[in-house]
Amino acid sequence: MNGRRRIKAGWLAAVLLLTVGARAMEPQVQDDLFAGTEKFAKGAKSSTEVNLDKNMLAMAGKFMDNDGDGDGDKQQKDLARKMDFIVVREYEYAKAGEYNIADLAEFQKRLDAGGWSYVVKERSEHSSTSVCVKIDTEGQTTELIVIEAEPRALTFVHLKGHMTMRELTKIGAKYGVPQDDPKLKGIGK
Repeated sequence: MNGRRRIKAGWLAAVLLLTVGARAMEPQVQDDLFAGTEKFAKGAKSSTEVNLDKNMLAMAGKFMDNDGDGDGDKQQKDLARKMDFIVVREYEYAKAGEYNIADLAEFQKRLDAGGWSYVVKERSEHSSTSVCVKIDTEGQTTELIVIEAEPRALTFVHLKGHMTMRELTKIGAKYGVPQDDPKLKGIGK
């Protein structure tokens, strides 16, 4: 999928920038919500893990300079400062049926029991998409979850911070999240 490749390329570029400048790595983000996703790596032809904590995101802000003048992109830096962490788990398989879709029920239960509000909940015979948010009393989005299951791919995304949906959508665009996905139509407007 073209969108999937853009997401992966964007995340890998961000991770490369972060790790090149890092002298000492902090422990990876421990995401209890996605604990256990490593079982999906078994049998996957490829797997990608992204763990960016607040310190790593702040460092990424230092590398953001879209116009080449050395000042960086202030809007993107401000968004990076508002984030607590970004966690991504992506698994791709050579053929359909190489993971047990029933294993996703555990993660759906965590969302259902955890006070999440569904923005998108789409289910079909061979795929599913869940986009969930937590919003504080001031209308700020504090967390966003995306779980997408396709016959040959699984993607888990967890963003935590304090921002509006519009800001969250913009930071997603910065890292290659496709903005033209019909499932996400209207989010962040």
